[in-house]
Order: sequence, then C-alpha cells, then structure tokens
Amino acid sequence: MKQRILTLAITAGLVAGALPCHAEPSLERPVITLPDFGDPASSAMSKTEESFLGLKQMRELRGSDPIMEDPELSDWIQSLGKRLAAHAPNGGKQYYFFIVKDPAINAYALPGGVVVLHSGLIINTTSESELAAVIAHEIAHVSQRHIARMMADAKGSPWLMGLGVLAGAAAASKSPDAGEAIMTGTIAAQAHQQLAFSRDAEFEADRVGLQILAGSGFDPGAMPSFLEKLDRRAGNQLYGDINKYLQTHPLGIDRVSDARTRANQLGSKSVQDSADYLYAREKIRALTAPNSSAQTQGDGQLTQYAQAIRLLRGGDGNGALQKLGNGPLAVSLAEGEALNSARHYDEAEKLLMPLARSHPNQEGILTPLAEAMLANGKAAQAWQLLSQHRLDEQSSLEFLETR
Repeated sequence: MKQRILTLAITAGLVAGALPCHAEPSLERPVITLPDFGDPASSAMSKTEESFLGLKQMRELRGSDPIMEDPELSDWIQSLGKRLAAHAPNGGKQYYFFIVKDPAINAYALPGGVVVLHSGLIINTTSESELAAVIAHEIAHVSQRHIARMMADAKGSPWLMGLGVLAGAAAASKSPDAGEAIMTGTIAAQAHQQLAFSRDAEFEADRVGLQILAGSGFDPGAMPSFLEKLDRRAGNQLYGDINKYLQTHPLGIDRVSDARTRANQLGSKSVQDSADYLYAREKIRALTAPNSSAQTQGDGQLTQYAQAIRLLRGGDGNGALQKLGNGPLAVSLAEGEALNSARHYDEAEKLLMPLARSHPNQEGILTPLAEAMLANGKAAQAWQLLSQHRLDEQSSLEFLETR
C-alpha cells in the first residue's frame, strides 16, 4: 500500500509539471566590465545539445555517485543555488545542484547547468559567503559556457582526451548510436572532473562569480579569502584532499590578487551566516564525517543539534529528543525525525503538519510527515499530501521512497 501511494503521488507530481522557482528579491547588481569572447562554443555544442547533455549526465551521476539524497539538504542546496543563479548573466538557464558524499574539497560544473559540490568542501567552509563564492564560480563556468568553448578551441587537438569524451556526449544528442560507441554519461562526467580550466576561463569565472556573489547579497571578499585559504593549504599534507579542486581550478598569486582587487572595488561587507547554512553544514558533517569536530562557535543550540543528528544516525531517536528543544526549522525537522524513530507518530504529525502549511513544497518536511501519517494508518491523507507536491529533476530519491 505504501509503495502504491508513493507511485500515485509521483505520477501526480510529474503530470503537474516542474516545481516553480521562487525568485529572490531584486538587488542592485554591481557593474563589472567583462571581455567579449563572442560565442564560438556553439560551433562545438549548441545550447540545446548542452542542455541535453547536462540532463543525461545528471541522471548518470545520480545512478553512480554517492549523491546525498537527504530531502532537507536537497531543499537547502537548491534554495541557495537558485538564489545565486538568479543573478547570473545569460539568464533563463536551468541549474541543478547536488551534494556528493566525498571528503575531498572539490566542486565542479557540467554542461547544461549541473553543479556538484563535495561534502568535504561544504564542511570546510567557515562562512556562508565562502560557500556561495564557490557555487557562484561554478555557475559562472556554466553561464559563460566554458566547457563548450574549450571544446571549440581544442578542435584538431587530440591531446585533450577529456574534451573528446565530452564531444562524444554531444554527438550522442544527435546520433545516440554514434555517441554510445564513444562514451557514456558517467564517463563524460568523470572526464570533466579531470579537465583543468584555462587561466582566462578561471579569471572570467572569478569575475562573473563576484558579480553573482555581490548581486545575491553575499560578501564579495569571501571569494579571495577562500582562494587564499586554498593556496595556503595546497602545500600542507593535512589537506591532501584539496588536490582535486586545484587540478581542475588552477590557482596562482595573480588570480588571487585579481579577485582581491575586484572584491575591494565591489566593497566587502559583513554578512551574517543564515541558520539554514549553519545547521545544514553540521548535518552534513554528522552524516559524512562523524569524527570531525562540529564548528558551532560556542552556540549551545547548534552544538546540541549536531549531537542529536549523530544520535539519530545511530538510530537513537529517544537520545536525540533529549538534545533537541526550540530552534530554527532544522531543529524541528530533526525532532520530527527523532519522534518517528522513537515511534511517537502522533506527536510527529502534530509537529510537522503546521510546518508543511507554512513552508509549502519542502520535501524535507513532507518526507517525515508522510512517514508519520502512513504509520498512523492515514494512507489516503498521505497520498493527498504528496500528490500536491510537484516533482522535478532534483527531487530527492529519499523523498520519493519516503524511506
């Protein structure tokens, strides 16, 4: 019965269409003069082909890499990513944001708007603006079509095998048989992670990324600060997992200096970290690096939350409940999950139903609420609740399964 309810809900969501984007409040965008590179990318891969390839690689990625399918974290990273993407040039492009369970400090973008962040990167950021700076940089790689432009520049140069693999992916959009003989989406995604962007592409991604960062209300100074942090750690064996990022995003004193100069022109500012970021970072840490010390800066409530998530990870719902009290949405969701774990389904439903009304279309709320309702024998009501939610390509698999 539970599976049938989920199938009906999924079907209803797909028929209804994609989840609508909610635009962030309009902010004045700082003006940065960028070089005019024209559009040679289309000679290697059209925008339609690029979008097709992005969707294909995203689906392959979800089938092969350890994507964090936690509904709450999925809601969070999509919200943050869409806030930034709203201020990207070449508007109207669809972006997809995913977190991969990987300790390496790394992030990369795929053609078609797919942005992948490693869990190790997120838990090693010390501010929301730092994380936003990395995402803005990757969005800039997409908006400026750097992969397609690299393919255009590399025509006739067989030494760059990674681009040859991606070219095969583009060919697959025209002739699936020919493309399949060259590559699969998974291989293309892995090849992209080995590509080192050129110096010009990195400079442009920094400049466009700073524009996105400032326009979204984050601190532009976080970008050069994070680059400096990476530069300092590059020679430190304690941070060996940083090599993946440096291989694909080469650093240099001139790049750091250019980012610092441009950030100063935009005006660095103090931006308070949101509770969404702080709690999401500690949840990711608890789920992926439980031996890593929480970064709570003396915040007792956040410390208790981090401890509760670790207890929940071990299946101790009652222990988690003892750690949780009043707090932001993340605390309420952890309490709902703990109540379900402890089989207090009535209390979980009572807690989560008002949240579902005040925060519509959030899979992180709907998932534990549907679980509680199903456990309480309210299958029809659970189906009605889930069927009202519109699914899209980023819908969490954990939400679809409702565990």
